[in-house]
Formats: sequence, structure tokens, C-alpha cells
Amino acid sequence: MSMEPDIELMIDEDKVLWDSISRGDKKAFNDFFMKYYTLLYEYSRYYVSAEDAKEVLQELMMWLWENRVTFVLGTTSSLRQYLITSVRHRCLNVLRKQKKEILEESSWFEQEQDTFYEFIDLSIVNELQSLIQEAIDELPPSYRQAFTMHRFQNKTRQEIAEVLQVSIKTVDYRILQSLKILRERLKDYLPILAIYGFIL
Repeated sequence: MSMEPDIELMIDEDKVLWDSISRGDKKAFNDFFMKYYTLLYEYSRYYVSAEDAKEVLQELMMWLWENRVTFVLGTTSSLRQYLITSVRHRCLNVLRKQKKEILEESSWFEQEQDTFYEFIDLSIVNELQSLIQEAIDELPPSYRQAFTMHRFQNKTRQEIAEVLQVSIKTVDYRILQSLKILRERLKDYLPILAIYGFIL
């Protein structure tokens, strides 16, 4: 049995709905949001975390509302397909940003290693080690596991993903969040920590 008539009907409904939205109909926009939210959320979760997925959808919907008057859908694409494609692009941008931030976080410590070397009292090393361990122990368990495997066991992101049975994207997210938490928790000791390479 062909599904083509249903698809055409859905596309026609979307066109009518978007015509109302383009005229500033907030109820129509709310109906539109509710119609596609679950589909787009589940699709975005294939790429990013739940928190990032919600943010991606909120930003996309905000963009659509703010550009409702000038937005023109291409003649070769349905609104549903446009939304799916947009969500995918935005999710990939999130992943690229997270990967970049991880590299920047790591390189920051490397660049600081020689800055304050001559002023360091070596007697504080043991104290620093205790502070570091306490900070790591206070990380959420899932963050701590990914961070420890990556930073201290020298496992690759792929290896960590396989062991934890999660996606590489999830591993990247957990490592990035761990770095942010640790930098805040140990912010008064960052130059010294960088010298000894405790967090690389």
C-alpha cells in the first residue's frame, strides 16, 4: 500500500501551518513546535547529549520564529526534511566546538608549564596531589571514569567508548565537562599544576 498520499498531505499541512506562522501566529508556531519536537529531539540524541539536544532545538526554533517572515523553503525540500537537516548541521557544529574546546583546554596546560617554574616550592607537591585526587573523586562517576581513562591510562577516545559502551561523542562531552569542573575547583593552583603535568 502506497504511503505517498499521506506524505503529500503532511507536506500540505506544513505549508498551511508555516503560512500562519509567517504572519505571526504564535499558536500555529506552538503547534508546529509540538508536532516536530519529539522527532527532532530523538534524532539529535543520536549525535549529542540530552542537554545539548534541547539547546540545539531551542536555538533552531528561536531562529525560525525570528526569521519567520523572510524564511523561504526551497521548492525541492519539505519543511520536515529542512528541520532534520538543520538539526544535523547544528549537532555537528556542537561536536566540532566540543572537540576544539578539549584541545584548547589541554594545550592551555602545556603552554603554562614553564611560566612559574622558578617560584615553585617543591614541598607542596604532595599537598597538590591530594587536592587533585580530591577534585577528581568529586567528579560525577561517569565523568571521572572517562577522564581517568583518557588522562591517566592513556586510552584513546575510541577505546574508552568501547569499554564504557557509549559513543565517542559522549566520551568527548564527559572529558570536556571534567576539565571545566577541575579547572574551576583547582583554579588557584593551575599554574603550578601545569608545571608538574598533573592535568594534561
